Amino acid sequence: MSVAYYRPVWAARSDGEREIKTKHGREFNGPTELQLNKNASEDEFFELLPVHHDVAQDWKRALGGMLQRQWKEHGKELETEKDKKWILVDFPENYRLYKHVRKDRNKTEAYFLYGYPIGRKKRYKSAADFFPHLWWLMEGMSNDRTECSCKHCAPDWIQEVKPLPGRDGFTPARKETSVKKESAPARPQAFASNPQVLVKQRSSSQDIKSSKPAPKVPQQPPISKAPIPAATTTVARAPAPPSLTPNPLPPPKSREQEQDAHYGKYIYRAGELTWFNRGSAWGLSVIIRRGLFKDHSNQDRPRYLVQPLSHPFNHPETKVITTETDLRPWLAWSAPSPTHQALALPSFNYNTVDWKSVLEGRYGVGETEVDGSIFAAKMIDDSFTLIEPLSNNTTTTGERTYNGIYFGGEKIWAGEAIRLRLANGQDIMIIHQIIEKLKPNSTNIASATIHFVGDIYRYTNIPSIPGQEPPENTNLPIRLRQDLQYRNRVTATKRVISYWKLVGTASRIGIEQLKGRWYESSILLPILSQTFPQDLQRGEITDVGSWINGRGDANAAGGKPGTRYKDRLEAFGKAVPPDTKISRGLDGPPEESAFPEGRGSVVQAQGGQAQVQQVQQQQQQQQGLGGVQMQGVGDGDIAEFMDLDRMEEGPFSQGYGEQGGQF
Repeated sequence: MSVAYYRPVWAARSDGEREIKTKHGREFNGPTELQLNKNASEDEFFELLPVHHDVAQDWKRALGGMLQRQWKEHGKELETEKDKKWILVDFPENYRLYKHVRKDRNKTEAYFLYGYPIGRKKRYKSAADFFPHLWWLMEGMSNDRTECSCKHCAPDWIQEVKPLPGRDGFTPARKETSVKKESAPARPQAFASNPQVLVKQRSSSQDIKSSKPAPKVPQQPPISKAPIPAATTTVARAPAPPSLTPNPLPPPKSREQEQDAHYGKYIYRAGELTWFNRGSAWGLSVIIRRGLFKDHSNQDRPRYLVQPLSHPFNHPETKVITTETDLRPWLAWSAPSPTHQALALPSFNYNTVDWKSVLEGRYGVGETEVDGSIFAAKMIDDSFTLIEPLSNNTTTTGERTYNGIYFGGEKIWAGEAIRLRLANGQDIMIIHQIIEKLKPNSTNIASATIHFVGDIYRYTNIPSIPGQEPPENTNLPIRLRQDLQYRNRVTATKRVISYWKLVGTASRIGIEQLKGRWYESSILLPILSQTFPQDLQRGEITDVGSWINGRGDANAAGGKPGTRYKDRLEAFGKAVPPDTKISRGLDGPPEESAFPEGRGSVVQAQGGQAQVQQVQQQQQQQQGLGGVQMQGVGDGDIAEFMDLDRMEEGPFSQGYGEQGGQF
């Protein structure tokens, strides 16, 4: 087991305040006395985390990693100890991290960093949230908070934007704000003790050019799970750096691929691994068919035929799922430990467990079907299968290209976005090629390496300007563009605009750098987040990628290529019946996509709008909390896998960091 060595860095100054002055006098800049009192409200309270708490340490590792990356991006690299990872020793003075515990049906926890000098309502929800403000503090170049791009500082100066005469840009009108300065301590620092290498002030505001009045934003397709907010303002232009030119998207090469390129048609795909709602618990399954059916309003809606996973000696019958809220991506939750405690050892996997002995009770008490599904899901998570080869040119270049890949629990096409482990997990790639590279003078695919070529983008926020809007990047998949349009409508009230910033073209990365499929926040967040309606009202929408894991995390193998299988069914092994077939959908014969008659979900069986609403309410109330069940994962295990705000190893940040806290 490798040990990570870190270089400690400190913030040499802080604008944090422990108390703030109000019209009623001075008040504590943090949770109220009542909120901190566990006895006053056992269902919801705040708790100050110790300096060395695991979550606090995770935040500091994440912030250190982001500082190190930002430092290198500005052309700076320390010659000494350059191989060490950075860690922030402590938060800036008077900034404190609190845990918010809400003992509702899901027993949720969140973390907030208090100390921003405006007051307790201005708090940071994640390390990524706080990083822009930390960067501004550690640059040490200005006491003017209008120079900071964090979500609390940036909106304050938008009202005061004035054009620069004779220039294509703008500059904020400055106002003096006080920032406490400390004398440099006699210990290593990242920025304040090295004024000769301080980073130049941002010039992004001067890169934003004026434009003609904004055209109307086209109406998005209606999504029942997340109604599109009305556009309330226009937004700023956000061009990609002029030195980078995006590459055109590769055209779809199959009907199923073309269908998956549509926004809001299907969330899930045939051959994917998913959680599914059994009624009083959640189970694990693979999707073997999908299609559309007419609902009570005669509208087309997706439905899925899923095969529950199990041990080799018994396979439950397939289930028809007619509402996507009854499914979750495999990576949305972390798998619980097996119900047989004797099986909770690293040496066990689906193929090494003696399932007959487990059924005979030799491994103690537990649910064999549940444990079979857990081990099967981890086996599938470790797998990958290249699909739809496009050429066989292995004699001259040793490379073969493919149109798609089953990657862990997901199906990914060329021409769409994937989440990356690069840049602390905040970047995505638009895939242009999936390449199998053979070793020199070899035709053995078992030793081949897998690479992805495409353009890399980073989700970026800037303040908005009335009368301007971002140009549409037609080299992005339509799903990204429509999701971005939705998210910008949500944040319009905050006067913040987001765009996908091009940071690399024709980049080539290995399969070990992939985290998984990219999902629309506008579609998946309303399903995963119980606070989505409240966030929407506040004009806030997070990136759903920060809510879900990366492929390989279930096996503590994030960043490893995994095991290659010749086809998808081979990856399922004996966890599904031997006669299981995965539909090719529009690319296969119609009989492959036929659904079994008379075998439907509870919604289909009852029928009628009133019954549908009743079932949906019951499902929302249950959410899998019904005690340990024979056929799924129940209340006793929810805390282990319902880890929606995790950052690889814990619920502490919005998608920054790698396995084991290394960056």
